Amino acid sequence: MSNDPQPSSSRGTPSRRGKSPHFATPQPVQTTSPHVSQTPSTATPRGTPSRRGKSPHSSATPGQRVTSQTLQENTNKPQTTFYSCISIPVEGAIPVNSPDEEPAVQEQQPSIESGRAPRKSKTEALMAMKTRTRSDSIGEDDDVEDVLAEKYRDVPPIVPHSPVLDLSTVKTISPRPDSLPRKEPRPFGLPDCPTFYPTAEEFRDPMAYIRSISDHANAYGICKVVPPAGWKMPFVTDTANFRFKTRLQRLNSVEASSRAKINFLEQLYVWHQQQGNPRVSVPTINNKPLDLYQLRKEVRKLGGFYAVTKKKLWSDLGRILGYHGIPGLSTQLKNSYTRVILPFEEYEAKNVSKPQTQAPPKKEKAANGDDNPSRPSLSAKPMDVSPPPESPLTSTSSPLSEPPEDGEHKANGKPASNRPRRSTRMGSVDQSLKVSPLAPPVFHDIKEQKPEDHEQNCEICHKKNRGEEMLLCDGCDCGFHMFCLDPPLESIPKDAWYCYTCLSGTGGDYGFDDGDEHSLSSFQARDAEFRRVWFESHPPVKDPDALEIDDPTTSRIGNVTVSEYDLEKEFWRLVNTQDETVEVEYGADVHSTTHGSAMPTIETHPLDPYSKDPWNLNNIPIVPDSLLRFIKSDISGMTVPWTYVGMTFSTFCWHNEDHYTYSINFMHWGETKTWYGIPGSDAEKFETAIKCEAPDLFQAQPDLLFQLVTLMNPKRVTEAGVRVYACNQRAGEFVITCPKSYHAGFNHGFNFNEAVNFALPDWLGYGRECVQRYREHRKLPVFSHDELLITITQHSQSIKTALWLIDSLQEMTDREMAHRQTARATGMPEILEEQDHPEDQYQCTICKVFCYLSQVTCGCKTVVACVDHAHLLCERHKDHLTLRKRFSDEELLDTLNQVETRAAIPAAWRYKLNKVLMESARPALRSLRALYSEGERINYPLTELASLRKCVARANEWVDSANSFLIRKQSRKRSRRSRGRPPANEPPPPPSDDPGDRPDKGLDELYLLLRQVEDLGFDSPEISSLQTLARTAEDVKKRAAELLNSARQVDDRDGFIEECRRVLVDGSSLNVLLDELVELEKVIEREQLLLDLDSKLEDPESQLPLNEVRDLLARARACELPADHPQVKQLEAKQQAGSTWEDRVVAILDQPSKTIDEMTDIIKSRDHSMAVSAGPYDRLMTAIAKAKDYEKTALTWLRGAGETRPKLLEVLRTVTKCEKDYKIPAIGDIHQAALIAQDLESRCELVLINRYRVEEDMFETMRQWKAYADAHLRIFSLPSYEKLDAQLFQHYEWLKSLPWYCPEHGVAEAKPILDDVIECTRPEDDIPPLDEYLTCICTNPVRPPPPGVQSDAVQCDHCYARFHGDCANNGGSCPFCDHHHWNGSINKDRSWHSYFLPGMLLSAPDVSKFYSEEWKQLELVVHRIDRLSSVVGQFLTYVGVPENQRPEYIAQVRHYMRKLFKIQFAVAPAPEVSFGLDLAGLHRILAHRKGPVNAKHAEKLAERRKEREAKKLKRKLYFTFGQDVDKSWEDGTRCICRGRTPYLLGYSSVACESCQRKYHAGCVFYPEGSNTKFTCPVCLTRKNQPYPYAEIRVRPPPELRKPPDQFVDMRKMFEKNVKEIIYKTMNLPLTPTLFIEIVDIAFVESTSSRGAVSKPPRAVFRPQPYVHPHARPGSSNEMSHPREIPRPISVSSGSSAGAGPSSAAPAGSTPPVPPWSRQEAAPAPSSLPPPSSTNGTSKKRKLEELHAFHEPVPIYPKRRTTAAEPASPERNGMNNANGSGPPMRSPELDRQQESPRLSPSLAKIVLASPSQSSPRPNSYMAPRPPQS
Repeated sequence: MSNDPQPSSSRGTPSRRGKSPHFATPQPVQTTSPHVSQTPSTATPRGTPSRRGKSPHSSATPGQRVTSQTLQENTNKPQTTFYSCISIPVEGAIPVNSPDEEPAVQEQQPSIESGRAPRKSKTEALMAMKTRTRSDSIGEDDDVEDVLAEKYRDVPPIVPHSPVLDLSTVKTISPRPDSLPRKEPRPFGLPDCPTFYPTAEEFRDPMAYIRSISDHANAYGICKVVPPAGWKMPFVTDTANFRFKTRLQRLNSVEASSRAKINFLEQLYVWHQQQGNPRVSVPTINNKPLDLYQLRKEVRKLGGFYAVTKKKLWSDLGRILGYHGIPGLSTQLKNSYTRVILPFEEYEAKNVSKPQTQAPPKKEKAANGDDNPSRPSLSAKPMDVSPPPESPLTSTSSPLSEPPEDGEHKANGKPASNRPRRSTRMGSVDQSLKVSPLAPPVFHDIKEQKPEDHEQNCEICHKKNRGEEMLLCDGCDCGFHMFCLDPPLESIPKDAWYCYTCLSGTGGDYGFDDGDEHSLSSFQARDAEFRRVWFESHPPVKDPDALEIDDPTTSRIGNVTVSEYDLEKEFWRLVNTQDETVEVEYGADVHSTTHGSAMPTIETHPLDPYSKDPWNLNNIPIVPDSLLRFIKSDISGMTVPWTYVGMTFSTFCWHNEDHYTYSINFMHWGETKTWYGIPGSDAEKFETAIKCEAPDLFQAQPDLLFQLVTLMNPKRVTEAGVRVYACNQRAGEFVITCPKSYHAGFNHGFNFNEAVNFALPDWLGYGRECVQRYREHRKLPVFSHDELLITITQHSQSIKTALWLIDSLQEMTDREMAHRQTARATGMPEILEEQDHPEDQYQCTICKVFCYLSQVTCGCKTVVACVDHAHLLCERHKDHLTLRKRFSDEELLDTLNQVETRAAIPAAWRYKLNKVLMESARPALRSLRALYSEGERINYPLTELASLRKCVARANEWVDSANSFLIRKQSRKRSRRSRGRPPANEPPPPPSDDPGDRPDKGLDELYLLLRQVEDLGFDSPEISSLQTLARTAEDVKKRAAELLNSARQVDDRDGFIEECRRVLVDGSSLNVLLDELVELEKVIEREQLLLDLDSKLEDPESQLPLNEVRDLLARARACELPADHPQVKQLEAKQQAGSTWEDRVVAILDQPSKTIDEMTDIIKSRDHSMAVSAGPYDRLMTAIAKAKDYEKTALTWLRGAGETRPKLLEVLRTVTKCEKDYKIPAIGDIHQAALIAQDLESRCELVLINRYRVEEDMFETMRQWKAYADAHLRIFSLPSYEKLDAQLFQHYEWLKSLPWYCPEHGVAEAKPILDDVIECTRPEDDIPPLDEYLTCICTNPVRPPPPGVQSDAVQCDHCYARFHGDCANNGGSCPFCDHHHWNGSINKDRSWHSYFLPGMLLSAPDVSKFYSEEWKQLELVVHRIDRLSSVVGQFLTYVGVPENQRPEYIAQVRHYMRKLFKIQFAVAPAPEVSFGLDLAGLHRILAHRKGPVNAKHAEKLAERRKEREAKKLKRKLYFTFGQDVDKSWEDGTRCICRGRTPYLLGYSSVACESCQRKYHAGCVFYPEGSNTKFTCPVCLTRKNQPYPYAEIRVRPPPELRKPPDQFVDMRKMFEKNVKEIIYKTMNLPLTPTLFIEIVDIAFVESTSSRGAVSKPPRAVFRPQPYVHPHARPGSSNEMSHPREIPRPISVSSGSSAGAGPSSAAPAGSTPPVPPWSRQEAAPAPSSLPPPSSTNGTSKKRKLEELHAFHEPVPIYPKRRTTAAEPASPERNGMNNANGSGPPMRSPELDRQQESPRLSPSLAKIVLASPSQSSPRPNSYMAPRPPQS
C-alpha cells in the first residue's frame, strides 16, 4: 500500500467513474476546490468512490492538481451530481468496514488449485498499481458533493417501524396480469415474453409443465408463470434475525459503453502524463468539449486515422458526431485527433505488434510479495491483442460480483472438502457445440522454470545489464530499459510509471463493492426514504391529456404517482446519463444455507404442506425429472436456493446461468422486478453486439460476460438484430429462464426473491457446450459434467433416460477414449482407482476442467492435469507422469453398451412391428397380440402402440362375437332337469323355448361378421370355423323347412315326430337361431302336452299343486289348445279355486294385526282337493304357531311362573315384535305393565344420578313408588329400582346412626345443634372481644352489681376468673381450669366426638347426599367444625412452644373454650384428643405465668415453682443414637459402620463393658492386641466423656437436613440440660474421627434405670357412650367412640322372594295407575357435587389412665408434644435452639382451607394412611399467630 498522502473524503463521495478523466478544457480553472480539504491523510474511509469505481492509473502530477472544473466536458451542462443511498442514515444498517479505516486494498489472489471460481479476484499487480497511485489519482473532482449526504448530514438515523418486518407494508399479492388494463408500449418498444397460467391439475408436476411450455419459452429466453388461484407459498424467514450484506451499484458505470469510455480516457490521460504532458487540453468545437472516445470509435469504424484522411471523411465524421454548419470542422477534428489520440494509438499499436516470444515468463509473486516458484505461471491474452505474457490481467478469471466466503479455501489453497459447493453464477447453453463469436483467449502455457537468479532483466531485450537505466513498472514490477521503450524515455519519471500491459488493463478490476449490512426492516426504511426523495425531486413527466386509470401497478411515492413505465424509463435514463450518478444497494446472492430459505423446508417446518410442494424451490432441483438431483453434493445458489433483496433501481446485469442450466425465480413479496431476456439461439448475436459496443472491455477482460457487472441498453441490443423480450414480475409469480439465454433486469423497489437452478434432459447438450466454453476461458466449473452423466447411468436405468442420455454418453466415451489413446501414445503408465476423489484431486490445474474419468498425476505434486495439459504439469520427463483412471476401458464401454441396449429397445420393437406388417397383407392375430404384449411391457411411450392397441382390441371384439356362434353357452335349465330322469319309455323332451337356452343370433348376424372380418385385415382360426358353421346351418335350415312343409300330409305321426326331434338335435349344436327350428319345437311341444294332460288329469280327485296347474295352462296356451278343451276347462277350475283361497291367506298374512281365531278359520275353510301352493299354506301355519308361542310367553310372565324375572328390555322387545303382526290380549296386558315399569325405572335412574326434582318430600315419594312396585311390578327385573330401594334402606339406617336422631319421634333433631355450631364457628368471631368483664364460660360479661346489690358471681382460686352463679353451678368447678369438664367425666347432652362426624357424612348413601336435608345439615356442621378445629389446632401448636406461652393469650384461650363449651361435644382431628382438654391445660399454664393477684396467690405460686425446680434437677438428658435402634448384624455386631460394609463380616470385634455390644475393632480404632477395658464411643458420648482412640462427632437427625459441616454441640447441651439441639460448625477432620447420629432426645430421672424415660401424668380424654334422651334402654341409638358406621344393605335384583302369587298381579289383569302419574317431575342438575363415598376409619390408640390427684392437674407443654404432636425434632424445637416468634403458616393448610370441596377433617379421613402415628395431622402443626 502506498504511503503517499491522500486527501480524506467522506463516505459516499463520487469517484471518477462515469466522468471524464483529467483533461483540461479551455475554460478558466481553479487551482483548488472549495470543497476539498488540503490536509493529507493516509486513510480513506470505507466505501469511498475512489476505491470503488475509479481506475488507479490517472494520477496527476504533484503540484498540478486538476480541479473539478477542468474535468467538466460540457461547461454548458449543469454540475454533475451524485446520489448515494448509503448516505441515508438508517438505524440497524451496519457498515461492513468501519468508516474510520481504509479497507484492505491488498486482496490475495485465489489459489490456482482452488476448485471453485471466486466471486471477486483482483491480481496483485493491479492492486499494487492502484495502491501506489491512489494519492496522485484523487483530485478535487472526486469531492463533488453527495446530495444525499448533505441532506442528511445532521439528521438522526431513520428508525424502522419495527425490527420485525411487517408484511402488511409490502405487496404480498398481485393482480393477475391478464386482468390488468392495457397500457402504453414498454420503453424501447420491447415485446413481452409469454405468460402462462397453469390450471391446478397442470400445476401439480412442475417438470412436466415446464417441459410442455419449454419449446414456446425457448423462443423468448424467459417466461412468466402465474400460479393458480389458491396457491400461496408462505414466507417463513425470521425477519427479526435475518441480516444480509449488500453490494453497491453505480448505475452509470454498469453500462458497457460508458465504462469503456471511462477506461479509454483514463488510459489516454495516464499515457500523456507518463510522456510529460500532465495537462492535456480537451479540444472544443463550437464551445463544446469534443467527445474523444466517440471520435476514436467512429474513426475506427471508418477504417482508422489514415483511411479517414486518405478518403477525406473528416467532414462526414463531423456529421456523424452531430456537428453541422461549423467552418473548418474537418481541420479541427483532424488536428484534435492527431494531437491527443493518434500518439497513444501508435504507442498501442507498437506494443501490440511486438512478437510474443520477446517476453520471458513473468516472475509471479505470492500474496506476501515473495516469489512462489512452485506455482505454475499462466498467462492469457485475446487473439487480437498480444500483450506480454507476464501481464497480471491474464492469470485468472476476472472478478465476479461477490467475494468468496470466509473459510472457503484452506490455507494451502485447497477447497474445504466438506463444505457445500457454491455456484459462480455465470451463465447458461445451446445444443450445438458452436464456437462463440467471443473468441476464447489464447493461453501461452509454458512449464514452470526455476529462476537462475533474482537479478532483474529487461522485458524487451531480455538483458540484465545497465541496471541504473532499468525502469520498473509500478503495476507488475517488470523491468524495462528506458532506451528500449518506444518512444524511449530520457529520465526516470518522478511519479508512477506503468508498462503497456498494465496501462491497457485499466478498468479490468471493475466490480461491485460491499455496502452495508442490513435487516429487512432497515433495508425497507432506506429504500422507502430513497424512493420518496428521488421521485419528489425527479417527478415523472405526465401527459396532461392522459386519462387517469385505476391501475393496481401504479405506486404512490410520497406525493408523486409513479407507474411501472415511468420507473423503467427513469432507470435507463440513469444508466445512460453522465450528469447524474446514482448509487444503490442490492442484497443479491444471499445464501440460504447460511440465512435459511424463505420457503418452508421439511427440516424447519415438517408439518407445513408447502414444505413438500413440488414448486417449493428447495424441492425443484431434486424432483424426479430434474437432472441436478444426481449431483452428489449441494451447490449453494444452484441446487440450494439463493435469496435476493432488492431496492429501487438495483440491477442484475446481462448473464446466463451456470452451465447454461434453467433457472426459476419466485418473488415472495415486494415491488415489481423487470426482466429482459434474450433467446439462447441469439446468444452469439448478443455477444457479438456487446463486444462491438465496448471492444476495449473485452480486450482487457475476455470473460467479461461471466461477471454480472455489465449492462447494455436493450435498444442498442435490438438495433444489432438481437431479439429482446421483457416482463414485469410481481409478488407470487415465477420467472423461468431457459438454457443459454441471457437475461438482465432491475427492481422497482423493495422486494424479496428466491431463485434456484434445475435441468431437464434437453439441457445436456447445452451443458457440454458450456463446459467446453469454461475450459476455453479457463473458468472454474461448478460441477463435473462427466461425473453427472456417470451418476445418471448408475441411478436411472429406464429406457426413457437411456434415449436422451445416449448421445451425451457416446460423446463422453469417445472423447475419453481419445484422451486415453493420446496418453498411451506417450508411453504413460496407467493405474485404476475405483473410488471417488475430492474434486480438487481431479481438476486440471491448467484449464480448470474436471477430469473425472482420468487425470494425469505426478508423484512430486499434489495437483493433476488433463491429458491435453499433461506436459505442463511437471518439468521432469513425461515417463514420470501417470494416467489415473476412475473406470477401466471395459467398464466405460460396458456402461455405454448397456445404455445403448436400453435405448434400442423401442427401435427394435418398431422393427418387429414393421416386419410383421410387411410380411403379409393379413397378419396373424396371434403375432399382433404378441407384439402388443411386448410393447406394453416396455416402460416407454411408443407412438405406434396406441394404433396397435386399437387394432388388437377391435380384432378381439370380432373374435368374441365369432365365439358367441362357435361356443354354445351353458343352459340355465339343465341343472333343474337333471334332478329327475324320465322313464325309459318316455321320449326325450324337446328343446325348451326358454330364451336362455335358445341362441340369440341368426344367420344374418353370422354373415355380417364374415363381411366385417374382410375389412379388418387380420387372419385367425375363427374365420374358417365361422364359415363352416354357416354352411352347416344352411343345411339344417333346409331340412327343417322340408319337414314343416310336409307336416299336414304325413301319415305316420310317430315317425314324423321322431324325424323332427333328430333335426332339432342337429340344430341345437349349431348355436344359430333358425326360425324353422322354432316351429318344429312347437309341433313337438303340442304332442308332449297332450300326453301330460292325459296322465295327470286321469283322476278328478287328484291333488295337483297350484303352480303345476298354472304351468300346464301356460303350455296349453303356448301350444294354442282351444279354450273349450275339456282338460283346459278342468285346469282353469282348479286354478280359480286355489287362487281364491291363496288370496285369503295372503290378505290375512298382510294384515298388521291378526288374531289366532282369524287364522284358524281360514285353515278350516280349505277343501282337501283344492289345488294350493305349498308356500302360502306353510306361511299361515307358521304364523299360527308363532302367535300361540307369544301368548304362552305373556301368560307365563303375568303369572310370575318363570324361574327368573324377565328384564324390561326383553319384555318390550318381545311385545313390540308380537304387536307388529298379531293382536293378543295377554300381550297387551304385559305391555301396559312393562311401560309403567319402564317409567319407574327411568325415574329411579334420574334419582340415582341426582337429576330428579319434585316439589313434595322426595323420600315420601320414593316410599309410594316402593309400595306400588311391590304390589304390581315385582314380575319384572328392575335394576335401578332395586338399587334405589337398597339406598333408601341404607338412608334410613344412616339416619338412625346420627347422634341427634330421636327414635321416639323418628326424626333427626339437628336444629339446636346446627344453631350452636353456626353461632360458635363464625369466622369473624375468631378474635376475643375486648371486654375485661368477659370472664365467664358463657358469652355474657360478669359485671359488678349495682350498689347495694349482692353479686352471685363466683371466682376461681387458680385463674381468678369470675363466673355467673348459674354458670358456676354447671359442673361445680371452673371450666377453664378443671379438666373434668373436658375429659368426659361430666355427662353432657352431646357427649360425642366431632372426629366421627366426617365418617358419617361420607358413609351416607348417594340418595341421602342428593335429597336428604339431614345430610346437608351434617355437611354444614362438619365443614364448620373442621374450620374451628383448624383454627384452634394452629393456635395450640403455636402456643405449645414454651417461648410462646405468654399470659396475654389467656383471653384467646378462654374465647375458644367458650365456643367448645357451648358446642358441648369434643372437637379435635383425632378421637383420643380433645381441644377443650388441651385448652384447659394451657389455660392453667398461662394463668400461672400471669403472676399473683394477692399474697396468698403469690405464696402458692412460689411453692409450686420450687417443686418444679427440684423436679427439673432430678432429671437428665438421655440420647438415643442410631446404634441403639439398629438390629444386630450377621456377625452379632452393632458397630459404628451400621452393617453397611459387607467385607467387614468376620472382622475382629471388641465388646463394650458398659452396654455389652460388639464393635469391629477397626471401625472404632481400637488398637490390636490391647488388653485395656473397652467402653464404646456411644456410651462415652451419652455420658459426656471423651473417647480415647478417636474424635467423636455427633450428627443431627437426618430429617433435619442440616449442612454436612454442622454437628451437635454435646458439651453445651449437657451444660444447659436442654433438649433443644445446639449446633456447631466444624472443619474437615485431620485425625481419626468417628461419626454417630442422634435418633431421639429425652429426659430421664436420675434415680431410674438407664433408658427409662419418666412420663409426667397427663389428663386424658375419656369419651362416654352417647345415648339420646328419648332412646329406649337397649336401643341401637347409643353412640360409642369410635362408632361403627352401618354397612349399606343390598337387595338382590335376581331374587324372586316375596313375589309369589299373593304379591303378583293376577293373570290378564291390567295394573292400576301408578301414584307418580299425577306428579310433575322433571330432571334437574344437582346443586352440589356428590362427595366421595369412601368410608373413613381410624385406628384407636391406647390411653393411659390419669394418676390420682386431689386438685386439678395442669396440662404441661410436654403432654402437648406426646399427645397432640408427633415426636418430631422440628416440633420439639430441635431445629432452632435460639428461635423465637410464631412459625410461618403452612401453604398446604392454606390450600386445604381455601378448597371448598375437601375440608381438613375429610382430607384426614380420606387421605391419611392407617399407619399414621400422630393423632393430629401434620397440616394442623403449622399454627396461626395469635391476633390481638
